[in-house]
Amino acid sequence: MRILILCGTLLLATPALADWSDYDYIEDRELTLAAGGLTGLEINAGAGPLEVRGKSGADSITVDATVMVDGAEGDKAREYIEKNMKLTLERNGDTAELVADFKDGMGWNSKSGAIALDITVPPGLALVVDDGSGSMLIENTGADVRIDDGSGSLAIRDVANVVVDDGSGSIEISDATGNVEITDGSGSITVRRVTGNVSVEDGSGSIKVRDVEGDFRVVDDGSGSVNYSDVLGQVDVPQD
Repeated sequence: MRILILCGTLLLATPALADWSDYDYIEDRELTLAAGGLTGLEINAGAGPLEVRGKSGADSITVDATVMVDGAEGDKAREYIEKNMKLTLERNGDTAELVADFKDGMGWNSKSGAIALDITVPPGLALVVDDGSGSMLIENTGADVRIDDGSGSLAIRDVANVVVDDGSGSIEISDATGNVEITDGSGSITVRRVTGNVSVEDGSGSIKVRDVEGDFRVVDDGSGSVNYSDVLGQVDVPQD
């Protein structure tokens, strides 16, 4: 594994950092891990936006991590990072494990930290993500995705089977070559172009489903409209 640290203030040109521009200290780190023999990547992340993209021809996992601290600058921020942050990318058998979090969470001694992650993976690598907060984008992996997310918008496209357990925030899933299963607390849900079945259990928020080759089932819909079209299989939607 290679770790490259680029310290200092980073210009906030990256779209993923648009909501994180008020932090007092920012440094950029890069982690890489050879992907030979790997079948999956497990991500355990705290606060911060997360993006994962499949890249054709890639032979390694590359993580561009932007570490952000609020409430401290310079040496004090670096000391806070050293004491509280865990940022590792390691191999465990045929699975890569990425941990990116501040162990004391937010608000320790008037300081807080977050990590924005921009990850590139070879296509076909299955993903398991446990995420705290912040927007998430997963695209072009062509593999199974399983997500446990606290809050923040979620966009998934060009993958295989999808399982999502989400607390709050909008969910958009498209071009899945498998089944889609969603358990959601609140926030709008949009699903389109799925070759398998779609199952949704939702607390609140609108549900829009289109172009599904399998069945569409709403297990529970607390509140919000349900709209669907071009479903080739059976439809099971609770009646008001």
